Amino acid sequence: MKTISIISILILCGLLLMNYQDTAGVTLLSSQIAQILHVSPRSITLNMSVYTLVIFLLGQASAIFFFAPLYTSLKEKYKAYKRELEKGSISNSTSESKIAVLENKITVLEKALDDALKNR
Repeated sequence: MKTISIISILILCGLLLMNYQDTAGVTLLSSQIAQILHVSPRSITLNMSVYTLVIFLLGQASAIFFFAPLYTSLKEKYKAYKRELEKGSISNSTSESKIAVLENKITVLEKALDDALKNR
């Protein structure tokens, strides 16, 4: 994941350097709509590298807003799964300790039974 981020940043830097001299025009309000609204048409002329950077940042922001709910829900599910595993390991360790105690009791009772049978 980290390598993909680094590669995308390097590609972005390459695009910014290649398009530094070029310009791009962005039309905010076309002439037909401006005539209908009785206002003047609006357009912006940007350096192509700034335009590329803005598009990249908008794409990153939209990806973050799109995947943030998915990330948080997966994180919560992971924490719940981790708690369940911890509960299972705790119950297994208590079960194992109970089994060990019972085995020790059985050993003591067998020895006591052997001693009682020898004394008869």
